[in-house]
Amino acid sequence: KGKKMKTITELLGELIQVAYGCKRHDVFVDYSPHVSSVSVCIYFDKWSARKDADEDHCVYLNEENAAHKLKALIGYIKHLSKEGNK
Repeated sequence: KGKKMKTITELLGELIQVAYGCKRHDVFVDYSPHVSSVSVCIYFDKWSARKDADEDHCVYLNEENAAHKLKALIGYIKHLSKEGNK
């Protein structure tokens, strides 16, 4: 049976899980329903009021390639998690 692409809803759940599971860095996930977007801010090491996020990512969920962008972001955060657990 062919592996079907996960739904946006499933990917959003997975995004929250990997963000929560990433203990090496602080990953903020913000859903904005009025513009149908998710923004992800990553602070390497830990969050600090004294610095801006090291990386900002935004995915518009009504874009044609939104699922692929979410999958890539999930993979990237998993990679960051592993990186810190050496």
